[in-house]
Amino acid sequence: METTKLSTKGQIVIPESIRKGIAIGTAFTIIQKEDLIVLKKIEGLTELEKKELEELNKIWKEIDRGECESYTTEEFFSKLKEW
Repeated sequence: METTKLSTKGQIVIPESIRKGIAIGTAFTIIQKEDLIVLKKIEGLTELEKKELEELNKIWKEIDRGECESYTTEEFFSKLKEW
């Protein structure tokens, strides 16, 4: 049995001994039932879905490093019109 902790960012590290054989970018569903939390790998993603997940991972890493722009609500909607 391994133990881990929840970070202040809501992240949980899967111990190395458990994550062996799990590729970076593997998608999971997560289910909670009272005090039991279960991760299940999602199989059969299309290549497009895999690329989208990889892009989301890159974006989250940029956010974690503080490499993102912040906007007020008004600024956001103004930018949205430009896009």
